[in-house]
Amino acid sequence: MSLLLTSLLVGTGILVGRMISRSPDKKPAPAEPKPETPPEPAAKMTPNLDAFPCRLGDVVLRSATSDEAWLAGALVLHEGDAPAAALFFSPEAGGDRAVLARPSQNELLWLSDEKKVTVPLGEPPTALEIGTDRFERRRRLPLRAERIGTGAPDLAADVIFAEYTGLGDDALVVLATKDRVLAYRGPSLSSGAYDVLPGNRERET
Repeated sequence: MSLLLTSLLVGTGILVGRMISRSPDKKPAPAEPKPETPPEPAAKMTPNLDAFPCRLGDVVLRSATSDEAWLAGALVLHEGDAPAAALFFSPEAGGDRAVLARPSQNELLWLSDEKKVTVPLGEPPTALEIGTDRFERRRRLPLRAERIGTGAPDLAADVIFAEYTGLGDDALVVLATKDRVLAYRGPSLSSGAYDVLPGNRERET
């Protein structure tokens, strides 16, 4: 009787072992993928204005009148990748003071907002008249405008830059887009007609 019971228990163990061996392996549940962290936006690069006679944050002093302009903002006008000119704005000078500078040139244009001139949208003409004064266009360039600092007007990226000359040192600058036209008038200043007080600049040590 004990021999029969032992044989039965052994047979049952073998059968159970075979059933376990034939059962499919239980695979662990796949781990949920971790959400991807979005890349941080690239920092906006400030245009390099080292070759200009003045830069953002400087104060320009006009010698003849002792007027000053703190350059708080600018429209940097690019030709390709390089800045071709910068039209700086000074809100401390009543909101209409602008200073035009170019790289590697000491001459500045000391400008004010000119509302008496009518310029067609999109394309400045070859000549303009303000009252009895006539201005002839000497330069026309399609450029890309980039705003920096504070106080610069909001323009489309693609602009036509036109510069005009009048009698003596009288100059007129026009920025024209398909939707808006800005005009500024004033004298040109040679290097001896103004001083620049440097603002907060990052200097090499």
